[in-house]
Amino acid sequence: MCRQVRKGKFTIKNVRVFKKGFYQDRSSGQQLLLLMGLSLMSFFIIGLLGTILLSAITGISVEQLATISKMKVPHPQLGFFIRGMQLAQFLGLFLVPSWLAARLFSTEPARVYLKLSRPIHPGFWMMGVTILLFSLPLVQWLGELNRVVEFPPALAEWMKAKENEANDTVKALLGLRTIPDLLLNILFVAGLAAVGEELLFRGVLQKLFFRHFGQAWPAILLSAFLFSSMHMQFYGFLPRFVLGILLGAVYWYSGSLWAAILSHFLYDALLIVLVYFNPVLLNEEPVMGPQALMVSGLVSALLVTAHLHWMMRHSATDQHQDNPDASSA
Repeated sequence: MCRQVRKGKFTIKNVRVFKKGFYQDRSSGQQLLLLMGLSLMSFFIIGLLGTILLSAITGISVEQLATISKMKVPHPQLGFFIRGMQLAQFLGLFLVPSWLAARLFSTEPARVYLKLSRPIHPGFWMMGVTILLFSLPLVQWLGELNRVVEFPPALAEWMKAKENEANDTVKALLGLRTIPDLLLNILFVAGLAAVGEELLFRGVLQKLFFRHFGQAWPAILLSAFLFSSMHMQFYGFLPRFVLGILLGAVYWYSGSLWAAILSHFLYDALLIVLVYFNPVLLNEEPVMGPQALMVSGLVSALLVTAHLHWMMRHSATDQHQDNPDASSA
């Protein structure tokens, strides 16, 4: 299992199971199971250590964090605690598993495996960003449609509790009203989410699904489904699923994970800035009537489709042939 060097000292490079490319010949299903195991282990260890450290620094317990909405006076260290937990989640759930996957599933450098390179066409930077920004009315319309879906009472109550739990944390951060808080929210909410989620869902999972199916769109759809499901916000599942599809398409046709990361970051950053200057948006009430919302959503869908079509036409690299995993699939 291990090779001993220098009087019994061990390093990660000498542990056989962590050898670069050790699992590259395993099936996509086996790689997916391994990724899930690594993610759970990493998230548990880093999350636990992060929680203990942050609780010791701030004096906030996990029980207090779970009752944010019931706090009459917000704890002065609440923003620090939540951002610290976001950093722990970024490291444990996204960065470490993605890096390990890039190391274990390929002999290529991690930046090559994850496609951390410039897009194959310079216009894809702007196209990716405009696709996400033009999708805003569509996302809001789909959100309203998603909210009117009826579920069995017991299931609806559980789903609503999960939704409120996630929303309370976000509202606690976005409700902070200083410029430093705004900049920190852009960094921790938009920045960490954009980098971490794109690394895992597009950089690794979408690649594994493409290796399994041998086709782009099943991989895009399945990774988008998991992307939306992971947030545990069921009344926002449909709009987040569509956003996942758009990000997956931007990544696929641009040939660059950076294009998807930039698009994701600017989309989230814009929402944070809008909420900062219009706190009423935290109430999640529609900003226009149902008919106007539907029209704007349909126009948004047409614009997004036109931009995606442009990317498809100008995607000079056929990744089905470029990707060495595709031939084995």
